[in-house]
Amino acid sequence: GVVGIISPWNFPLNLAFSPLAGVFAAGNRALLKPSELTPKTSALLAQLVPQYFDETELHVITGDAEVGAAFSALPFDHLIFTGSTNVGRSVMRAAAENLVPVTLELGGKSPVVIHEDFDLNTAIERILTIKTFNAGQICISPDYVLLPKQQQADFIEHAKIFTQSIFPTYFDNDDYTSIISERHFQRLLKLIEDAKSKGATIITLNTDETIADTASRKIAPTLILDVHDDMLVMQEEIFGPLLPIKTYTSMEEAINYINAHPRPLAAYYFGQDKLAQQHFATQTTSGALVVNDVMTHVLVENLPFGGVGASGIGAYHGIHGFRRFSHAKAVVIQSESGESNLRLRAPYQQKFTALQDIFN
Repeated sequence: GVVGIISPWNFPLNLAFSPLAGVFAAGNRALLKPSELTPKTSALLAQLVPQYFDETELHVITGDAEVGAAFSALPFDHLIFTGSTNVGRSVMRAAAENLVPVTLELGGKSPVVIHEDFDLNTAIERILTIKTFNAGQICISPDYVLLPKQQQADFIEHAKIFTQSIFPTYFDNDDYTSIISERHFQRLLKLIEDAKSKGATIITLNTDETIADTASRKIAPTLILDVHDDMLVMQEEIFGPLLPIKTYTSMEEAINYINAHPRPLAAYYFGQDKLAQQHFATQTTSGALVVNDVMTHVLVENLPFGGVGASGIGAYHGIHGFRRFSHAKAVVIQSESGESNLRLRAPYQQKFTALQDIFN
């Protein structure tokens, strides 16, 4: 049938085209609505797609949020949305009017748990490599870190050293990107101010620059310590270069904290002990689990990519995309000489008596 795709702004090309592999493999056509926050990329897609696809195969529809809302209400055979949980709820409500099945790739607060038996510096480097990539504007970016209390000071020290080595500066550095819009820039600054006003300690991972630059709309990688759940930064998906650090005294405490909150799109566990890895895997629920690394699972095309609960519905990539965008239709061909269901024709008394004899 026809599949609708609503793609986000953070990877406007990748997340527009990656669902199409499964969509086309399953024999569908597609309508694509890219994000209004990347208008130049959306315009480029609208220009290039007709050069390579027939309009009955793939067509691009551009427009603002109002167009996106109308797009969600179309009677597709399937609708896939990538974006925030709040907007995902609106998309699902609109699709429900036509009973359109949906795949929702949302987000949430993806935790990182560091066990004391893992090399802390290695964990820090792998975490911050991804947290600083795209300035943390990734749905599966590490959202907060849970680590043993006695390791917090060492975490801070090496985090400063590592970020300084990969980003000597931020605001004049093309390798370190800006926040997508003024609204999101101010939203992140509000998270910092709210946490600070409620007792958090703010540590910018650079000693020479301020925390944010209005002109470039960049925010330096920032650790937030002494956090608690009354802070906004621990209530909503950060989607930026802020990294709260929360300490624990036992692994069960860390697991219980994760389980007391909405199920994340991804979880990351750093630890050497195989039994402890398995324990964490079985005692937590997330869209994906990566052990001893961050975000690696998206590179494995035969793994399903998707969330659970508030972080999403359904999964695609590889064969999972083919299945997601297909309908398993049962087909039965009966021979002309077969008994068929005529065996069920009336009168029923003789058949009923035979059944009674069987059970008696």
